[in-house]
Amino acid sequence: MVGVKVGSRMDSRKVVRASRKGSIKSLGKAGAYLRGIAKRSIKVSKEPAPAGHQPHSRKGRLKGAILFGVEKERQRVVIGPTVTAVGRIGRTHEFGGTEPAKKRKARKATWKLEVGGHGPISVDGGKAVVVRLKTAKQVARAKEEAKKLPAAQRPVQSNKPRRYPRRPFMGPALEIGKPQLSKMWANSVRG
Repeated sequence: MVGVKVGSRMDSRKVVRASRKGSIKSLGKAGAYLRGIAKRSIKVSKEPAPAGHQPHSRKGRLKGAILFGVEKERQRVVIGPTVTAVGRIGRTHEFGGTEPAKKRKARKATWKLEVGGHGPISVDGGKAVVVRLKTAKQVARAKEEAKKLPAAQRPVQSNKPRRYPRRPFMGPALEIGKPQLSKMWANSVRG
């Protein structure tokens, strides 16, 4: 009869380090993948998207604002539009809600009070109605109307609060990408 003894030793710290390193790399892949899905779902269009569909972006700023970042200590990835690029509108589209009124700063009047130029032809509610000046009579009238307004400024305007229906784009991106996420962790821990 032959007897054999087998022993094994595990360095748990080495396993934990390898696991964290692999997880961080996989989180980065998952973040980039989901960001790509979300960006492709947003169409650039001047027309608003129907409620319940991914939002449209007039100039593409919302698409460009979607970023991701891996938080190594917490072992998680954060994906979404940055507030510094587009404000709160990304969150408002995702969950629906109201955006506050935008205040417009007063601007210097840049009227060209001559034939072929432009200027105020009337004042409606404290706001100048500006048109292209075609005749000397229109120029004279524009000069009179300009005197009624502050010489250096147009009135400050503010829009009304804007109501947005729910137009989610990050939640649907996660649902579309879920089947692929587990594959990103396959073979991520190397010894």
